[in-house]
Amino acid sequence: MRYLPGAHQMKEADTYTIQTLGIPSVVLMERAAAACVRYMKEQHMNLSNVCVVCGSGNNGGDGFAIARMLKNDGCGVTAVMAGNRERCTEECRKQLRLFEAAGGIVGKEFETGEYSVIVDAVFGAGLSREIEGRYAELLFAMNESSALKFAVDIPSGISADTGNILGIAFRADATVTFQ
Repeated sequence: MRYLPGAHQMKEADTYTIQTLGIPSVVLMERAAAACVRYMKEQHMNLSNVCVVCGSGNNGGDGFAIARMLKNDGCGVTAVMAGNRERCTEECRKQLRLFEAAGGIVGKEFETGEYSVIVDAVFGAGLSREIEGRYAELLFAMNESSALKFAVDIPSGISADTGNILGIAFRADATVTFQ
């Protein structure tokens, strides 16, 4: 049996890559976003009306970078800030600004609509609490959509340590994760 790294090991790996190898976190985020966009295109996903739902952590930063790249490629993109904008990590804040500088508009609420793809970039591998309240309602609404569902790193609501669902989880059709 082969074990995958848990949340703590992934954080240590990121820290090692950034501090020891000297690769800036923004570069890692750009590479992650590019890998996600490449995968979506290789799978011939309909990218005409994509909704990217972002949290305030680095997973959200990946989401804003994906939204920017798709927008720059001429895709129809809606970005939603599910987290608290004032609590964004530095990397997420940078990616949000880059998306807005590219002409992207960030909504505050997930609007149910006829999306072709919903990208889940709400919570990453570090999630360690049950999802409830407005986040549970958000994931429920995202799951109810008929759109193809794509998760960045790990579907929101799944524990990276145990694989257990933490109250509710995004039901991804595809997930791109990173090592």
